[in-house]
Amino acid sequence: MNPTKLLEFFDTRRERGESLVLVTVVGTEGSTYSKVGAQMLVDSNGVFRGMLSGGCLEGDLAVRAQQVLESGKPQVVTYDLGQDDDEIWGMGAGCDGLMRMVLQAIRREDEYAPFDRVAAIWRGDDAAQVSIPVGTDGIDEVTIDVEPPPRILVLGAGLDAEPVVRFAVELGWRCTVYDHRPAYIDGGDFAGAVATHCSPADELAGSLELDRFDAAVVMSHHLKSDRTYLAQLATSRIGYIGLLGPAQRRVRLLDELGDAAAQLTNRLHGPAGLDIGGRGPAPIALSIIAEVQQVLARR
Repeated sequence: MNPTKLLEFFDTRRERGESLVLVTVVGTEGSTYSKVGAQMLVDSNGVFRGMLSGGCLEGDLAVRAQQVLESGKPQVVTYDLGQDDDEIWGMGAGCDGLMRMVLQAIRREDEYAPFDRVAAIWRGDDAAQVSIPVGTDGIDEVTIDVEPPPRILVLGAGLDAEPVVRFAVELGWRCTVYDHRPAYIDGGDFAGAVATHCSPADELAGSLELDRFDAAVVMSHHLKSDRTYLAQLATSRIGYIGLLGPAQRRVRLLDELGDAAAQLTNRLHGPAGLDIGGRGPAPIALSIIAEVQQVLARR
C-alpha cells in the first residue's frame, strides 16, 4: 500500500466533492497478501487505488463498492482463498488464507470520515489508532494502527541520488534532498521529493529538523561534506544512516570525527546497501532502499 498514491487519489476526489468507498482489511488468517489495517479506495466509476490482494479480489471489491455507494450501507465480505471448490477465486492466486474486509462509503457531508483521520496521520509524523465504524454483521467497530510513511533524507544530489529518490517514492516514502551545490539541486530530477534544499553542509541541522527523519543516506561524493553531514547526524535520533563508498572511506571518516563517531554505533551502514550484486546507479540505489526497508521493518 502506497500512502502517497492513496492520498493523491483521495485529494483529487475530495476536491470535486465525490463520494468514495473505503475498503479496510479487518481480519486475516493464514497466508494473505495484505494484513489488518491495509486499505484501498474506490470511486463512483469503479476506479481504485491500493492493492489488497495480488489482483484477484480488486475487481469484485470495485463491484461491491458501487453497491455500497448506491445503498449507503456498509458491507463486510470474507474471501477464503484456500477453498478448493471456490469457483470465483480458485485461480491459483498463490495465497491460501482468509481475508475479511469492510466496505463503507465516505462522503463530503461526513467530512470523509473515517479516512480523513487516516489521511491526517499519513501527512504527519506520529502513529495513531483509528476506529473504523462498521455497524453490520455483528461488528460495531474495528480499531486499526496507522503509521505515517517514513521520511528519508538524501544528502547529495548527484545523478546517483535520482534513482534512490525514485525507488523511495515508489514505496510511498517522503524524500527530502539536500546539497550545497546549486547546479546539482537545480539540474537534478527530484520531482518525487517532498522538498529540496540547497545550503552549505554545515547548516544542515539548522535548516532541517533532523529528528523527524527515519533514515538518512550520505552520498555527496565530497569527503569534507560527508564528514560534516555525519557529525550533525551523530547528534540526531535517526535510526538508519547510510554512507556511500568503500569501507576504507568509512573508516577514514569515522577516525576524523573523533569522539562523535561513537554516537553513530549501530546506526551507520557503510558501504550503504545490501549485497545484491550489480553495478551502476540503479542497482546501488535499489540495494540502499532495500537495506533501509529491512532496517525500518525491524523497528
